[in-house]
Amino acid sequence: MKNLFLLLAIFPFMISCNGQNDPDYKYSDHETEQFLNEITKNAKVSITDITEIKKQPTDEFGVITRFPLSKKEVDEYHKNHGTIIVKNDNIYDFATYTLKDFELTNENNEKLRIVDNERSKNLQELPLWEYEKILYKNLGIVFKLNKKFEKLNGFIKIEFKMPNGMEKEIKIPVNITINDTVPE
Repeated sequence: MKNLFLLLAIFPFMISCNGQNDPDYKYSDHETEQFLNEITKNAKVSITDITEIKKQPTDEFGVITRFPLSKKEVDEYHKNHGTIIVKNDNIYDFATYTLKDFELTNENNEKLRIVDNERSKNLQELPLWEYEKILYKNLGIVFKLNKKFEKLNGFIKIEFKMPNGMEKEIKIPVNITINDTVPE
């Protein structure tokens, strides 16, 4: 019985020493750090594609970001004539986010709130895109507001977190209108 208590006492410590909360997470700390640096460096606020088409007041906006594909993924892309096989173990599949803070006002200087709409706390996979001859994977988050806007100003603070415990917080300025275009 004494051995059982000892095992129960040290088991959580053994798991925490592993450094990963998800046994399927195969990325090194260096790869994770590079990924977090890229997605925070490239994160910006945008209108949604529906808003770009309709040009009408909306209660949704997004955060769009990107990171360069690995050499292996780029080779696969070229080998398969512009496609990559979708897997569930890409580094971005493990990334989650937490909304830490925000301050948003519309064109009438009304303070707007982000509504918890029960969406996933994972990044949404968006199409591949080439920027300056580098192939990137685009990722996004869509937020719903309690009121519609034509112009939205302020900031949003997000923390990205990975299964190995690494996290990175970013404060993104918000200055968008329904007449903007969605960045590619």
